[in-house]
Amino acid sequence: MLAILLMASMFCQGLSLVSYGDSFITAFPENLGFFYPFPLWNILKVTALYDNTKITILRTNSQQDFTIQKSGQTLRVYVSNVEVNQLGFWDLSVRVTSDKNITLVSVSQRGMSTQVNVIQPIVNLGTDYWIPLLDYPGYLETFKLPSLVSTDMRYSSFKLLIINAVNSQNNIIVVKKTSTDVEEETFSIDPYKLVQLQTNGSVLRVKSSSKVAVILTHPCVETADCNCNMIMNQILPAELQGQSFIVPSVFNVTKTMLLFTSENASTYFQNGNQFQASPSALVAFSDLQVSQLVNVSDRVSIRLISPGLVVEMISENSFSACFLLQFNGPNGQAVVIAETDSKDQVSTDSGILQASEWTAIAGTIYSSTVVTIPVQYATIWHPTSKIAVYMLEQMAAKIFYGCLALPICEKPDLHGCVLAPGTYIIGPDLLNWTKSREYCVDNVNQFACPLSKSILKDMADTLSAGDGQGWIGLRRSLLTTEWYWQDEYASQTTLSFVHWDDGQPVDPSRGLRTSVSLDPTKGYKWKSGRCCDTKKPVCYKRPAYLIPTQDWLAMYI
Repeated sequence: MLAILLMASMFCQGLSLVSYGDSFITAFPENLGFFYPFPLWNILKVTALYDNTKITILRTNSQQDFTIQKSGQTLRVYVSNVEVNQLGFWDLSVRVTSDKNITLVSVSQRGMSTQVNVIQPIVNLGTDYWIPLLDYPGYLETFKLPSLVSTDMRYSSFKLLIINAVNSQNNIIVVKKTSTDVEEETFSIDPYKLVQLQTNGSVLRVKSSSKVAVILTHPCVETADCNCNMIMNQILPAELQGQSFIVPSVFNVTKTMLLFTSENASTYFQNGNQFQASPSALVAFSDLQVSQLVNVSDRVSIRLISPGLVVEMISENSFSACFLLQFNGPNGQAVVIAETDSKDQVSTDSGILQASEWTAIAGTIYSSTVVTIPVQYATIWHPTSKIAVYMLEQMAAKIFYGCLALPICEKPDLHGCVLAPGTYIIGPDLLNWTKSREYCVDNVNQFACPLSKSILKDMADTLSAGDGQGWIGLRRSLLTTEWYWQDEYASQTTLSFVHWDDGQPVDPSRGLRTSVSLDPTKGYKWKSGRCCDTKKPVCYKRPAYLIPTQDWLAMYI
């Protein structure tokens, strides 16, 4: 099932650490589709992460300002007259800025040709990009596809959009491969302008004096049944590439290749075998029925290519803890990759992810599943480890499209997507356990509950040094004497991690509650004690979480 998404995610981008920010720049490449008479819809989906977020959209000689009132609410902006359909320099970029962090997704749709792209914030852009060598006639020949279009430049090559992301002139170097050598083309782009170049599988690299966004595109790439679809890939800068990749198998596709793109020739290991790849190499996928781990000697980007399909693989170092999903309607599908040993802990807004079947990914510690999400907007997260999440939707005639979900935070959390981190506070007075809990609930949020080693470390890192003992939210049941966490979010949270001091815990008759050492030199060890003993309360102020709303706004510009 994982492969269904991959067949649908034509030219989706790689995953960076987070996809939110307060400044973005993008452009809309040409989308011919195979129902050319249909109208073209270019859409920006802007999601606010905080209440009362002020948004500005800037394009040629125009500026629109608006405010999103609710955190988690999405605004759909229908943008007209921005399609870049010719080579050369253009003033057709679209900028989005905000006073608080937002996420941004673009949608290009003409008939059943739909592409979804997670737009990277400017902070994630760079000055050095490796460009995959994709020659369109060679692409058709590789997969034995009939060339049904004319040799017109519009159809016969891939193109590059290079967008100047800064308010100053930007000097560009395009490194090209010729029949006999490598040459450089240099030019400048004015502030926030763009240039569209024809590649013909010749451009190796794009370097710039300041940040640029680079988009690889084709307006009408061949697919099955004499159809064609637009593809679009916002390429990530070289510094965001990785060395370890999970390459899933592709169901029902008999022809699949891997495209390696790097600075130098690389040694890679696929399915236990060692191979050598040039800086831009198309190599065979050794077993179409088995998902594989690919390790590479240098940083690379890897794309899985099949007829009508070009998908950038997610490097393991780019997994995140929590993702925002945005579908165009209800009952979209999410593809989730999680560590096999803890896959049953993956959560959504409505509780634990209800996955009927997980499939182990051969050669890795991961498993994958596909689930239907009944709502249009949702979050998926893991409380203790990093995961990867993709989105998948279906149009008429079983045409799928999708992309990576939006990574919101790297750090796992028990309760969701963290927007502002939690903090630990020690109360000023010595209180019994019950009064300590009341103090925490009334003044902060809850007792400190270090449910895992990583949470205990967070607590230790943020608490100011002290002495003595402080109450935390671990207690014993009067009926069973079993330990459980008094977590105000989920009562009776089971115990899976302990950090007892030597000789602890004591007999239940002598201690039904738990305290933690406030002395860093003693390793924040735990002791059991009587609830009537007086100690300072150790409280936890919960993080601010992203909770997507199902209502959305629309505007036309």
